Amino acid sequence: MDYAKVKFTEEDLGLLKIPDKEDVHEIGGLYLATGDINHSNRISLTKEVSPGSLYLYLLGRYDSPNGILSKLGQRDEAVRRSVLWHYTLGWRKRHLHIICHPYRVDVIFGPGPEVEITASEFAVMLKNAFGRHNVQIDKAKELVEKHKAFLNPLSHILDSIRQMLDRAEMLKGTLEDKRKHPETWEEIKWHIDNHDSQSATAFELSSCCLSVRMMSPVAAEMFLNLVIFNLFNTEGQAKDAKDKFRKAPIRERIQTLADRCDGFAIKPDLESDPIKGFLDLYNHRNHILHGNITTDQKEQDEFLVHDGVATIMKFKSIFDRSIRPTMNAFPIEEARNDQNAALAFMYYLLACMDSGQREIFIPMLKSVDLHYGMRTKQVRSLFGNDFHESIDPDLLDGSGPLPDWLA
Repeated sequence: MDYAKVKFTEEDLGLLKIPDKEDVHEIGGLYLATGDINHSNRISLTKEVSPGSLYLYLLGRYDSPNGILSKLGQRDEAVRRSVLWHYTLGWRKRHLHIICHPYRVDVIFGPGPEVEITASEFAVMLKNAFGRHNVQIDKAKELVEKHKAFLNPLSHILDSIRQMLDRAEMLKGTLEDKRKHPETWEEIKWHIDNHDSQSATAFELSSCCLSVRMMSPVAAEMFLNLVIFNLFNTEGQAKDAKDKFRKAPIRERIQTLADRCDGFAIKPDLESDPIKGFLDLYNHRNHILHGNITTDQKEQDEFLVHDGVATIMKFKSIFDRSIRPTMNAFPIEEARNDQNAALAFMYYLLACMDSGQREIFIPMLKSVDLHYGMRTKQVRSLFGNDFHESIDPDLLDGSGPLPDWLA
């Protein structure tokens, strides 16, 4: 059966309403009575209108989102990552869905005759409506909190550590583990052909591991300071108290963390293995950072010297004298241990928090961006990193089976 197209006007926009139970039953009955109508059409808004302005308009007119995807998102992380909000409105005995994704807003006219309207035409109608409903929009602004997004340095350092270790493992797999001193022509030729490349690989391997050893305590301390930023109790404190505490000696910060910050169910124990492991890690980093020279670490060989003449105590191969010291400078096993110590410290602090705060902080270990609330003065991760399309791709051309929640 062929149905003529219908138009959507500014008057229709003004008549949109939240469907009551009677509307829902009537619309559902119409779908059942016209089961051969399985056509839904959609327009997508990307640059035509600000999703924030659209949300304030809908919030002002219709209160909080009422669509099923918003309700599902409250308990399903996968839906919450792909659908920011969903309104279901009633129009001409059919549903109209307005769904905001991270990259577009979908306006879906429920099953029925095709609606003749373009994204730009719908956007013009919305912008005109913004002016007519400015009072409701102003009231909606009082209900929302503005957040500023910024690059999450913690997740990027943790990702860099993982990437560096993966690279180090790959490099280690290309290096000779041991090689005796060359005696035959074939062995001498191998050294001529491979010494430079093996030496360069050993230097890159050592550099990757050194980077991990320097970054691991930085990541752990950054997490500690993030906890202080969000949870420091400022009541009765001087204006600069939080900043001073953040700059206090590391042991003092950890020891008094639960006393000076909210959100802890258990006081972190300085004698616990995770904290002792972190403090060792922190001190080792400072040892390198400050350029301290010690003679009792990484000992390679012994010599006898008389009248300026040095005599080796034992013979080693050219490989062990020229490449092995570079490989031993910052072994991958030590770098991996440093990464584990940093993570153990962070997860120990998380375990000491109450469950509510723990749920807020865990996503911040991985999120690309962090979001700073201008009203609460706190940081959190509003979105995950993986965004999934929740609408069947066939709807792009207005055909194909409808998702269950549209039927």
